[in-house]
Amino acid sequence: MSTVQFSKELPVYRDVDVLVVGAGPAGIGAAVCAARNGARTFVFDSMGCVGGMATNGLVGPFMTVYDAKSEKQIIKGIFEEMVQRMIRIGGAIHPDEVRSKTSRAGFYLIGHDHVGPFDHEAFKLVATEMIQEAGAELLLHTQFVDVLREDDRITGVIIANKDGMSVIRAKIIIDCTGDADVAARAGVNFELGRVEDGNMQPATLFFRVCNVDTERLAAHIKEHEHEIRPFYGPFSWLIREKQAEWGDVPRAEVCLFESPEPGEYRLNVTRILDVDGTRAEDLTRAELEGLRQVHKVFSFLKKYAVGFENAKFMGTAATIGIRETRHIEGLYRLTADDVINCRVPENTIAVMATNMDTHNKSDPGGTYYTLEKGPYFGVPYPCLVPKGISNLLVAGRAISADAMAGSAIRMIPCCLVFGQAAGTAAAIAIRDGRIPADVDVKKLREILKEQGAYLGE
Repeated sequence: MSTVQFSKELPVYRDVDVLVVGAGPAGIGAAVCAARNGARTFVFDSMGCVGGMATNGLVGPFMTVYDAKSEKQIIKGIFEEMVQRMIRIGGAIHPDEVRSKTSRAGFYLIGHDHVGPFDHEAFKLVATEMIQEAGAELLLHTQFVDVLREDDRITGVIIANKDGMSVIRAKIIIDCTGDADVAARAGVNFELGRVEDGNMQPATLFFRVCNVDTERLAAHIKEHEHEIRPFYGPFSWLIREKQAEWGDVPRAEVCLFESPEPGEYRLNVTRILDVDGTRAEDLTRAELEGLRQVHKVFSFLKKYAVGFENAKFMGTAATIGIRETRHIEGLYRLTADDVINCRVPENTIAVMATNMDTHNKSDPGGTYYTLEKGPYFGVPYPCLVPKGISNLLVAGRAISADAMAGSAIRMIPCCLVFGQAAGTAAAIAIRDGRIPADVDVKKLREILKEQGAYLGE
């Protein structure tokens, strides 16, 4: 590839305490909590609304926020606040009301007890209101371009939008891009996917349908429940019987969840393999292949699936859903062993019982590992602190974790509370004149608990 030299003097758009890059679930948590704790906070996103995968990606419902025995809600804090606000406007159903094997849990037997159905428009509205009420400044339609670095510090973040290119300077930056774009540009080491072979989990384009007859659908699935594998969804019997028409969609079941609106479903069925979500060409291929698979799947369901005879297609997500890209090198690396053994260290900033869900390409249903050795596992604060850059935090699915552990902490509620911890830690660091690595984690945990977080017994 040939190269050219490019040099330009850029204006400084803002000087702030905390800059949050990306306004998806992690960025929402980070921006709200940094601002609430007194930091001058600025957050920007490339899309035209906040929410990331929870809005533009149509991802839902919230995966379980309960412990491994489905007895106690353990992901709370800003997540619970958002849910309660959405409930008040009719845009969500609380997870405590949703049990497994029901339409809103995708008819799953295991791993989906107490999921949280929500409407993505309600999420968009509530998240935007919370950011603005907290006092954080929000800028949309703005791309992250690069970083300016001196020694071990990021001195500026270069952005681009309709106004041109400019620089935002901040004392602390929180990377909530999902792909650790800021960390990578700054030179932080990372693993791309599974370190053994570089494989990354498949991508998915979500889509929505309405006018589904849930009563008939549920009755049909009940008749076939003995054919549903413990960790997987329904309609494997249809796919086997009509494999010629199902064709080359590399999925053996149908993952579908009824929304708060009766008869409206989000479908997580398409599967696009070998996608590197850090490359534009791969993302483009994934969008096109996802679109092709969506219409093939919908036509199949409308033709053969009981309850879908009069279903109407509502549309695809605005962006492809990426499950995995970079895992940064942090001060601590969460491992599959930590998750399996349900370790909760003293510096934990969130506990969760989300299972390891790999969606690996060698199994058309994916591979699923449940927690057996305890009620939950803890995520230590140092997983959010990258090595090598002193004024950077990372929140969301790109935190420091191996690929297996990363498959258990990539869900929306997890990202929200990682953002809550990162934003709160950044505000504490600003207040105390420290770098993120030196934040008093005991103080951080106390504030998180005051904010409604549950950090274990």
